Amino acid sequence: MPCPPRADAGPSGDRPVTAAIPAHAPRLTPAPPPIPRDPAARDPGWPGRWPRQDHLELAALATAPGCARAHVCAVLWEWKLDAIGEESALIVSEIVTNAVLSTQAQRSPDPIRLWMLGDGPNVLFFIWDATTPAPALTPAAPSDEHGRGLVLVDALCTRWGYYRPDGHPGGKVVWALMQALLQPMQHSAASPY
Repeated sequence: MPCPPRADAGPSGDRPVTAAIPAHAPRLTPAPPPIPRDPAARDPGWPGRWPRQDHLELAALATAPGCARAHVCAVLWEWKLDAIGEESALIVSEIVTNAVLSTQAQRSPDPIRLWMLGDGPNVLFFIWDATTPAPALTPAAPSDEHGRGLVLVDALCTRWGYYRPDGHPGGKVVWALMQALLQPMQHSAASPY
């Protein structure tokens, strides 16, 4: 018994008016946006030379830090750097929390973006948001409920900082470097950080 004509079939009933995409057709995944350029970097192409790269885009919601945390743990496990997974996840979730709070305070619809670059024992995280207030490392009083995030970041990572990108997309990028080995710091030849 033949199949009944499709709803989008032409007048003769045997040819569709619009082409259907087969279920097995490959889907195109858009390339992640590039890391916003640091105006102080001598070589703007250096991020592309890191052998391992990952990207995650998040909405500025209360769930974003937890999603970023889980993503960092999963990627570092895949990169066989799970020894620094928990500390890295904590660092990223603290920076993403600040980005979410800043983005929500300005009622911006823009996402928060996370990039991870790896080259063996080094992992460099970049977190971009569309707001411009600089991250401030301020001591929190024992009774304060907030304000310890950057203190944790400063204590746990090898180095961290921020910059405001040139031109589009604006905003700010907070970066943090983690190293898996407790040896003197060995920078990647591709990294200015």
